[in-house]
Amino acid sequence: MVQNILEKRYPFRKEYGVVQTLFENDKEKSKITFITEIESLEPFEYSIRRKNILINDKVPDLVIEQLSEKIGDVFFPLEVETLENGNLKHISNLEEIRKRWKSLKPKLEEYYKGKLAQELIKNVEDELESKNTIQNRILNSLFYRLYFLPFRNYVKEENADFDLYLPVFPFKNKVKYNIKIIDSKLSEEGKGVMKISGKCIDPRSLEQIINNRKITESDEEENNCIGKVDLIYQFNKEDGSVFSIQAEISLQSKDEKNIRLINFELYQL
Repeated sequence: MVQNILEKRYPFRKEYGVVQTLFENDKEKSKITFITEIESLEPFEYSIRRKNILINDKVPDLVIEQLSEKIGDVFFPLEVETLENGNLKHISNLEEIRKRWKSLKPKLEEYYKGKLAQELIKNVEDELESKNTIQNRILNSLFYRLYFLPFRNYVKEENADFDLYLPVFPFKNKVKYNIKIIDSKLSEEGKGVMKISGKCIDPRSLEQIINNRKITESDEEENNCIGKVDLIYQFNKEDGSVFSIQAEISLQSKDEKNIRLINFELYQL
């Protein structure tokens, strides 16, 4: 049974390829690929590394893309401890991340000029002052949200549903979906397979989500957006780790004129 596979807590070290593709109104807008390594030596403790980032199949070449990549590298390797269900408990190497930033910041300020670059650098400086803000940055990674999805709380219960907040837009408040496990079984190859599906139940309109605005009493229900999420997971039988993830997340305005679709793939190398 899949439940028995998920209960395994053996040490593992896995390398994954990740592809995240964004579509807007049926047109591909961007594609990000990278390789990530996840190591777990103790139950609920993980070390995460990232490398070989490509944007639209190319090494980041725009100045802001290069700066964003260098800033992102400050957070890796990332060491986290999770709760039993996968939710983030705390960042274990927070002080190490802050030291890396302190060493890198003067070099970035010397090399990258301009208002936008200064704003990016200041934003990271402000983020690193607050433990909660850094944790929110991590939770705003679609990779993290999907890899550590808290399904272990619900796999024992048939038709159990739970709320999931997903970062559909970068640096915006996450969007609320209600999802449930619709199938879990063993594949012919002996891997655990889990299918999860759900729909958007966020009360905000698409415009409110994009602009980080809260819903008010005067807002009418007809302004709400609609969307769905479909996830397929495979798990390694020997240690309970993730083998692959296929995800499709959609969000659109009520009038269906604005549609955002994210395809996410993770596969063990």
